[in-house]
Amino acid sequence: MATALVLSACGGGGGSSSATNNAAGTASGASGASGASSGSAGGSSSSSSNGSSSSGAGSGNTPTGGTNGSIEANSMALVVGNGVAGNGANQPEVSVQICAPGTNVCQTIDHVLIDTGSTGVRIASAALSPQLLSALPQETVSGSALGSCEQFLDGYTWGSMRVADVTLGPKSASSQPLQIFGDTSIGNVPNDCSDNGTLTSDNTPAEFGENGVIGVSAALQDCGTACAQQAISPAYYACAGGTCQSTAVPLAQQAQNLVSSFAQDNNGVVLSLPAIGTTGATSVSGTLYFGVATQTNNAMTGATVLQTDPNTFNNVVTYEGALYPDSFIDSGSNFFFLNDATIPRCSSSNDFYCPSGTLSRTVSMASVTGVPLGESFSIANAQTLFNSYPNDVAFNNIAGTGYTGAIDFGLPFFFGRAIAVLNEGQTALGQAGPFTAIGSL
Repeated sequence: MATALVLSACGGGGGSSSATNNAAGTASGASGASGASSGSAGGSSSSSSNGSSSSGAGSGNTPTGGTNGSIEANSMALVVGNGVAGNGANQPEVSVQICAPGTNVCQTIDHVLIDTGSTGVRIASAALSPQLLSALPQETVSGSALGSCEQFLDGYTWGSMRVADVTLGPKSASSQPLQIFGDTSIGNVPNDCSDNGTLTSDNTPAEFGENGVIGVSAALQDCGTACAQQAISPAYYACAGGTCQSTAVPLAQQAQNLVSSFAQDNNGVVLSLPAIGTTGATSVSGTLYFGVATQTNNAMTGATVLQTDPNTFNNVVTYEGALYPDSFIDSGSNFFFLNDATIPRCSSSNDFYCPSGTLSRTVSMASVTGVPLGESFSIANAQTLFNSYPNDVAFNNIAGTGYTGAIDFGLPFFFGRAIAVLNEGQTALGQAGPFTAIGSL
């Protein structure tokens, strides 16, 4: 996951602390899902209590909306909006129901980010009622409470690992391990989690910009066999008497890929968002499909399966004659992030690009068939868009600075496309996962 502050970026974003998950972070200029900004857009989106929203266009655009609510048994609507603070942009959000296992002690949490760049359900403790929080069983390892740290490029979440029944749209999974970040009842933040205080706390909805995140990357757990075999820092901690020590954790107790726990349509996800205009949109509704090629509505017929590294889930991309082998497609990043010295940067923030006119760029993406996929995108003047369209919550042509070896294709890349993420250990579209595929429905 990687999001960015609008024209006041402070670094951040990236993959998780997982040894198996996409740990390719983003640029300077991205932040953990904070989204707070002194600009007029940039951060997380909002959603209604059922995760749906009417679609509509802003600034003269007429995007087509996705499914209005969970009409089909394997899909639900997601909306793109501006976060819990109301000052963000380009974050796809849903609502999720959290219940104490086997009970009717439940709560629906809105403003939850759908993130293809991380794995696991993470909910802010401040978003939960005291009754529900106290009813969620605490996970333990060798009799000690289990804590979890998730790092982003400039921020981190720290909290307890608990168990809940989770319902997302039409699908449910029981007894899911999940991180309750901001829950310090188990102990103080370990020094290595905050990188000795150099990382920013993202442990409240205000800091994180969201009430939570559901990571739907191709990994089945957020750390996998590496953390099951040995203690890896920073990841999981055994906490007793307020002191927390790094520990190994069985696979079943790690934060799980929620979709893989569903009874059907559980091999991955497809995100579909309508195209929007060059000046953005005041509202956008898309669709989150559960499963890849499991039903007619998520068939991804004619899609191109990208060459995907099975360990990092990164993609090989050629841009302006240069190779970027660690690139990735991430719905949790709210803009493009790349390094291009030929594009002027904004005077108000060196972390974003402000060309005098909109630029058209093309990338060549390596595919499993060996035939490269050419995809185009645009980079416009970020400052002009933020200032001229302060009510917009979605933009498809804003880019920030990146880092060597990678391009982060954030949410702008999703508009007008259907993007599939197939889980590791699964097969679809004639190819074994994990992979990312690009196509249309």
